[in-house]
Amino acid sequence: MAVLDTGIGWQEGDVERILRALEMSFSRYTINEITVACNELGDIASSQISEVRSLLVEWETALGHQKNAGQEENAGKILVKADVLEWEKEGGGKYESILREKARIRNELEKIFGFSNVIGLNDGRIGARVYRS
Repeated sequence: MAVLDTGIGWQEGDVERILRALEMSFSRYTINEITVACNELGDIASSQISEVRSLLVEWETALGHQKNAGQEENAGKILVKADVLEWEKEGGGKYESILREKARIRNELEKIFGFSNVIGLNDGRIGARVYRS
């Protein structure tokens, strides 16, 4: 198992935070591969470590807002007005903007860790690529 290099700016738990933000499964394999990718990122572009950590804070903030918005009575509804008629419609407002923000952060993390063989698109979902030798 690879060991996260905390001497270059990473902190314990960052690997798990990255996996959560990328919506990847937790396994020994993915944890090891993301740990290796984090250490490689430190060698390639150490300035990106603080960028990743900032994105993780943003993602956790968005997740907290999503949980709070989901508990509100009218979560996910927007008010639609047409002439004199008006009604509430599902699929808009604050909840949708939170989901867009989480998707933006996930996309940024995918770009930063694009060199990693476990972060890739598979039918629009993040997943581990399997290579046969």
